[in-house]
Amino acid sequence: MVPLKMSNNGSCLACCCCLPCSLFLIAVTLGIPSFLMFLGITRIDSCPVEPYIPIWMICVASLLFIQIIFESVRPIRDQSMRSVDCSIDCCSLLSLLLYFSRLALLAATIIGCFLIFPMIPMKNQCDSLLYWTSFSYCVLALISYMIASMFWICCCCCVVIGGYRTVSTETEVRYT
Repeated sequence: MVPLKMSNNGSCLACCCCLPCSLFLIAVTLGIPSFLMFLGITRIDSCPVEPYIPIWMICVASLLFIQIIFESVRPIRDQSMRSVDCSIDCCSLLSLLLYFSRLALLAATIIGCFLIFPMIPMKNQCDSLLYWTSFSYCVLALISYMIASMFWICCCCCVVIGGYRTVSTETEVRYT
């Protein structure tokens, strides 16, 4: 009987599917902060009504880049920390910095909302691309924060509800 040989078609197909998806995610992940940074720098004097919007865009782009760097470095750091007995993920400085960068990005988004939303009646006095990009970022960021918050609230509720259910571990076995 001739042994069956595994073909590499499955791995080739996975590579052909995963590579474009990975490239798309990298382009989006790096494209958004790059565009915000470019727009903030090139149009720094384009909004006389609220001159802090371009500066805010540069700060948000910088925080996004910092978060991307920490997210990229953390898996490498976590794999090297496997040999160290550390039961809490927060023990590494990198994870702590990642959490602070996420918190700073949330604070920057809230500050941006206070800068951008009151300007809706005066949006014609500001560069339209600058205003609508910052407005869109704030709206999409708020929506994603709301979805993430609802997810974590649902997870916490499931844990709490599941924690109060008692399961009897004592069963009576009868031999006949």
